[in-house]
Amino acid sequence: MIDRIRDRIAREQFTPGWLGCFVNPFYFARKGLYRNIVGLGGRITGVTLDVGCGTKPYEALFRSTEYLGLEINTTSNRSSKKADFFYDGSVFPFNADQFDSVVCNEVFEHVFHPDQFLGEIRRTLKIGGLLLMTVPFIWTNTSSHSISRGTLRTG
Repeated sequence: MIDRIRDRIAREQFTPGWLGCFVNPFYFARKGLYRNIVGLGGRITGVTLDVGCGTKPYEALFRSTEYLGLEINTTSNRSSKKADFFYDGSVFPFNADQFDSVVCNEVFEHVFHPDQFLGEIRRTLKIGGLLLMTVPFIWTNTSSHSISRGTLRTG
């Protein structure tokens, strides 16, 4: 019984329903994120890479023929994430033009070398492929992981 309650609370973190109002401090942000991912999910097809996949909470929302998760190689990630592949934080362990779609949800704010990170996404995404990337607008830092803040320059 306790395990069922824990599972339900964990699901409410990413797919918030009525219970999320009480157990998810980020209910409104996550509810909007989920609603928009549902709306765009049908466009994510083919072989898909989920960068920073965590527990792959949105996998079922996509029409992927193959869904691969990628995480940074740490002891914690290896024991608690559902990643299929791990990497050193620099170079993705995949060939160029390998993926039809790339998903990256709420990860970019943790990246300290955004040019390199985006370059790896571009390298592994097929020409004409689709990237679905989300970043938080306003978020409190509740994790022990550093969050990178920066300014994007153009030109």
